Amino acid sequence: MAALQSIWNGFLSAWIRFGTAVFPRTIHPMVLHFPIALLYLAVLIEILRYLVGREQNFLQRAGFWVLTLSLFAIAAAAATGVLSEHYVRWTPQTAAILSKHQTFAVLTGLFAFLSWVVRLLSKTKPGQWSILGRGQGRATILSSLLLVAATAMITITGSLGGSMVYHYGVGTPPTLIQKGTLPSHTQAAVSGQ
Repeated sequence: MAALQSIWNGFLSAWIRFGTAVFPRTIHPMVLHFPIALLYLAVLIEILRYLVGREQNFLQRAGFWVLTLSLFAIAAAAATGVLSEHYVRWTPQTAAILSKHQTFAVLTGLFAFLSWVVRLLSKTKPGQWSILGRGQGRATILSSLLLVAATAMITITGSLGGSMVYHYGVGTPPTLIQKGTLPSHTQAAVSGQ
Protein backbone atom coordinates (compact mmCIF):
# COMPACT_ATOMS: atom_id res chain seq x y z
CA MET A 1 0.00 0.00 0.00
CA ALA A 2 2.85 2.37 0.81
CA ALA A 3 4.35 1.68 -2.63
CA LEU A 4 1.06 2.61 -4.34
CA GLN A 5 0.84 5.79 -2.27
CA SER A 6 4.40 6.68 -3.26
CA ILE A 7 3.65 6.10 -6.96
CA TRP A 8 0.46 8.16 -6.72
CA ASN A 9 2.28 11.02 -4.95
CA GLY A 10 5.02 10.97 -7.59
CA PHE A 11 2.46 11.06 -10.39
CA LEU A 12 0.52 13.88 -8.70
CA SER A 13 3.68 15.89 -8.12
CA ALA A 14 4.74 15.48 -11.76
CA TRP A 15 1.26 16.49 -12.96
CA ILE A 16 1.27 19.62 -10.78
CA ARG A 17 4.74 20.66 -12.00
CA PHE A 18 3.77 20.06 -15.63
CA GLY A 19 0.25 21.51 -15.41
CA THR A 20 1.19 24.70 -13.58
CA ALA A 21 3.94 25.32 -16.14
CA VAL A 22 1.72 24.72 -19.18
CA PHE A 23 -1.86 25.74 -18.35
CA PRO A 24 -3.21 29.16 -17.34
CA ARG A 25 -4.40 29.76 -13.78
CA THR A 26 -7.99 29.78 -15.01
CA ILE A 27 -7.88 26.29 -16.53
CA HIS A 28 -10.31 24.71 -14.03
CA PRO A 29 -13.09 27.27 -14.60
CA MET A 30 -12.50 26.84 -18.33
CA VAL A 31 -13.22 23.08 -18.32
CA LEU A 32 -15.59 22.50 -15.40
CA HIS A 33 -18.68 23.40 -17.42
CA PHE A 34 -18.28 20.41 -19.74
CA PRO A 35 -19.01 17.65 -17.21
CA ILE A 36 -21.94 19.65 -15.87
CA ALA A 37 -23.45 20.14 -19.33
CA LEU A 38 -22.77 16.57 -20.46
CA LEU A 39 -24.28 14.96 -17.35
CA TYR A 40 -27.40 17.11 -17.59
CA LEU A 41 -27.63 16.26 -21.30
CA ALA A 42 -27.29 12.55 -20.51
CA VAL A 43 -30.17 12.83 -18.03
CA LEU A 44 -32.25 14.68 -20.61
CA ILE A 45 -31.59 11.89 -23.12
CA GLU A 46 -32.66 9.34 -20.49
CA ILE A 47 -35.90 11.22 -19.91
CA LEU A 48 -36.55 11.38 -23.67
CA ARG A 49 -35.76 7.69 -23.95
CA TYR A 50 -38.37 6.83 -21.33
CA LEU A 51 -40.93 9.14 -22.94
CA VAL A 52 -40.36 8.07 -26.55
CA GLY A 53 -39.65 4.40 -25.99
CA ARG A 54 -37.07 2.58 -23.97
CA GLU A 55 -35.48 0.69 -26.84
CA GLN A 56 -34.95 3.59 -29.26
CA ASN A 57 -31.60 2.80 -30.88
CA PHE A 58 -30.63 6.42 -31.47
CA LEU A 59 -31.36 7.47 -27.89
CA GLN A 60 -29.59 4.37 -26.53
CA ARG A 61 -26.46 5.23 -28.53
CA ALA A 62 -26.64 8.95 -27.79
CA GLY A 63 -27.06 8.37 -24.07
CA PHE A 64 -24.14 5.97 -23.91
CA TRP A 65 -21.74 8.21 -25.83
CA VAL A 66 -22.73 11.38 -23.98
CA LEU A 67 -22.12 9.53 -20.71
CA THR A 68 -18.76 8.33 -22.05
CA LEU A 69 -17.78 11.89 -22.97
CA SER A 70 -18.87 13.08 -19.52
CA LEU A 71 -16.36 10.68 -17.92
CA PHE A 72 -13.53 12.29 -19.88
CA ALA A 73 -14.84 15.74 -18.94
CA ILE A 74 -15.05 14.76 -15.26
CA ALA A 75 -11.44 13.53 -15.38
CA ALA A 76 -10.32 16.79 -17.03
CA ALA A 77 -12.16 18.89 -14.44
CA ALA A 78 -10.63 16.88 -11.60
CA ALA A 79 -7.12 17.12 -13.06
CA THR A 80 -7.39 20.87 -13.58
CA GLY A 81 -8.98 21.31 -10.14
CA VAL A 82 -5.82 19.86 -8.61
CA LEU A 83 -3.85 22.55 -10.44
CA SER A 84 -6.17 25.36 -9.39
CA GLU A 85 -5.69 24.51 -5.71
CA HIS A 86 -2.08 25.67 -6.00
CA TYR A 87 -2.90 29.12 -7.31
CA VAL A 88 -5.00 30.43 -4.42
CA ARG A 89 -4.67 31.15 -0.72
CA TRP A 90 -6.87 29.09 1.54
CA THR A 91 -8.45 30.04 4.84
CA PRO A 92 -9.70 27.38 7.27
CA GLN A 93 -13.27 28.20 6.18
CA THR A 94 -12.61 27.91 2.44
CA ALA A 95 -10.43 24.82 2.95
CA ALA A 96 -13.42 23.12 4.63
CA ILE A 97 -15.65 24.01 1.66
CA LEU A 98 -12.93 22.75 -0.71
CA SER A 99 -12.88 19.43 1.12
CA LYS A 100 -16.65 19.03 0.63
CA HIS A 101 -16.30 20.17 -3.00
CA GLN A 102 -13.69 17.46 -3.61
CA THR A 103 -15.77 14.79 -1.87
CA PHE A 104 -18.83 15.49 -4.00
CA ALA A 105 -16.65 15.68 -7.14
CA VAL A 106 -15.30 12.19 -6.38
CA LEU A 107 -18.86 10.95 -5.81
CA THR A 108 -19.86 12.48 -9.16
CA GLY A 109 -17.13 10.56 -10.94
CA LEU A 110 -17.92 7.36 -9.05
CA PHE A 111 -21.66 7.40 -9.82
CA ALA A 112 -21.06 8.37 -13.48
CA PHE A 113 -18.49 5.60 -13.88
CA LEU A 114 -20.78 3.02 -12.26
CA SER A 115 -23.64 4.10 -14.54
CA TRP A 116 -21.33 3.66 -17.54
CA VAL A 117 -20.15 0.22 -16.36
CA VAL A 118 -23.74 -0.96 -15.82
CA ARG A 119 -24.62 0.19 -19.34
CA LEU A 120 -21.51 -1.41 -20.78
CA LEU A 121 -22.39 -4.76 -19.19
CA SER A 122 -26.10 -4.65 -20.05
CA LYS A 123 -27.03 -6.59 -23.17
CA THR A 124 -29.20 -5.15 -25.92
CA LYS A 125 -31.84 -7.13 -27.77
CA PRO A 126 -30.81 -8.80 -31.04
CA GLY A 127 -30.89 -6.35 -33.93
CA GLN A 128 -30.27 -3.32 -31.75
CA TRP A 129 -27.10 -1.33 -31.49
CA SER A 130 -24.05 -2.77 -29.78
CA ILE A 131 -20.57 -1.79 -28.74
CA LEU A 132 -17.89 -3.67 -30.67
CA GLY A 133 -20.50 -6.14 -31.88
CA ARG A 134 -20.99 -7.76 -28.48
CA GLY A 135 -24.48 -6.45 -27.75
CA GLN A 136 -23.64 -4.25 -24.80
CA GLY A 137 -24.68 -0.69 -23.99
CA ARG A 138 -28.36 -0.88 -23.06
CA ALA A 139 -29.58 1.64 -20.51
CA THR A 140 -31.25 0.09 -17.47
CA ILE A 141 -33.16 1.46 -14.51
CA LEU A 142 -30.02 1.01 -12.39
CA SER A 143 -27.83 2.89 -14.87
CA SER A 144 -30.42 5.68 -15.03
CA LEU A 145 -30.57 5.97 -11.23
CA LEU A 146 -26.77 6.09 -11.02
CA LEU A 147 -26.74 8.78 -13.71
CA VAL A 148 -29.28 10.87 -11.79
CA ALA A 149 -27.15 10.42 -8.64
CA ALA A 150 -24.06 11.62 -10.55
CA THR A 151 -25.99 14.66 -11.78
CA ALA A 152 -27.17 15.44 -8.24
CA MET A 153 -23.57 15.15 -7.00
CA ILE A 154 -22.23 17.47 -9.70
CA THR A 155 -24.95 19.98 -8.85
CA ILE A 156 -23.79 20.03 -5.24
CA THR A 157 -20.14 20.14 -6.35
CA GLY A 158 -20.84 23.16 -8.57
CA SER A 159 -22.77 24.91 -5.81
CA LEU A 160 -19.87 24.49 -3.40
CA GLY A 161 -17.39 25.68 -6.04
CA GLY A 162 -19.54 28.70 -6.78
CA SER A 163 -19.79 29.45 -3.07
CA MET A 164 -15.99 29.46 -2.78
CA VAL A 165 -15.71 31.95 -5.63
CA TYR A 166 -18.73 34.20 -5.11
CA HIS A 167 -18.95 34.22 -1.33
CA TYR A 168 -15.30 33.93 -0.33
CA GLY A 169 -13.44 35.21 -3.41
CA VAL A 170 -11.32 32.07 -3.84
CA GLY A 171 -9.36 32.45 -7.06
CA THR A 172 -10.26 36.11 -7.57
CA PRO A 173 -7.66 38.86 -7.32
CA PRO A 174 -8.01 40.75 -4.02
CA THR A 175 -7.61 44.03 -5.90
CA LEU A 176 -11.12 43.65 -7.34
CA ILE A 177 -12.77 44.67 -4.09
CA GLN A 178 -10.51 47.60 -3.27
CA LYS A 179 -12.27 50.94 -3.25
CA GLY A 180 -12.74 52.37 -6.70
CA THR A 181 -12.04 49.27 -8.76
CA LEU A 182 -15.65 48.07 -8.94
CA PRO A 183 -18.64 49.93 -10.40
CA SER A 184 -20.25 52.17 -7.80
CA HIS A 185 -23.37 50.03 -7.34
CA THR A 186 -21.24 46.90 -6.85
CA GLN A 187 -18.84 48.73 -4.52
CA ALA A 188 -21.80 49.81 -2.38
CA ALA A 189 -23.02 46.22 -2.16
CA VAL A 190 -19.56 44.95 -1.20
CA SER A 191 -19.06 47.59 1.47
CA GLY A 192 -22.61 47.13 2.78
CA GLN A 193 -23.77 50.69 2.09
